[in-house]
Amino acid sequence: MKILTLNTWQERGPWRERWDLVVEGIKIHRPELIGLQEIFNPEWAQKVQKRVSYPTLIFPKEPCGLAFLSVFPALTWTCLTYKKKSPTEDYLRYVLFAEFETGSGKLAAFDTHLSWRIPESDIRQRQVDELLAFISIKAAQNETAVMGDFNSAPDSPEIQTIIQTGKFADAYAKRHPAKPGITWDNRNPYTAGCDHPMPDRRIDFLFTRHERVLLGRLKEVQLILNKPNAKGIWPSDHLGVLGEWE
Repeated sequence: MKILTLNTWQERGPWRERWDLVVEGIKIHRPELIGLQEIFNPEWAQKVQKRVSYPTLIFPKEPCGLAFLSVFPALTWTCLTYKKKSPTEDYLRYVLFAEFETGSGKLAAFDTHLSWRIPESDIRQRQVDELLAFISIKAAQNETAVMGDFNSAPDSPEIQTIIQTGKFADAYAKRHPAKPGITWDNRNPYTAGCDHPMPDRRIDFLFTRHERVLLGRLKEVQLILNKPNAKGIWPSDHLGVLGEWE
């Protein structure tokens, strides 16, 4: 089982050329499940689905920017709007849930994107509380994968709540406990498009819980889509995180 999470940086910069790199990376690694953030154009999402030849695309009607691509059929899915809203953002935040039938069992998957400003840890903490409550309702005891752009460092209170209260494993930290795994990397020039500069951090995560058959043994977690092409074009302002279980 391979799972990829990637913040796609909307339709910014040389976005069609950026997406060529994303599509190429997907074709190379072929994750069975992909959680995307900051993809708001349904027609473009359908074009991407066609280009990578995945049978399942989940793209909610809510303007959440969240989507799933998968080789597995979805049994059910829904999108939750967080009640807690940042006073500095003029938009809402969401979490997308889907239950997939893998042929070897059901997988509960959650894709989210939390408020981004560094001082707003308390906002993200409230959003994480809502996320964990939603997971408890939807996932039950199913094997569960939670992914997305959490805009939080690994040692932040909100990420530690997911790990300690939610009983989730941080896949990257589990596989690479001594490495920083930076996914917001200021060597990438697109990070300069953020109107509030942020330090290098790991803010994109894959979490798992109730690991049995599908997520039983973590083989590898790696950062992908992490280099520019010969023209200096990067796939996104974030790096992708790819986990592989066997």
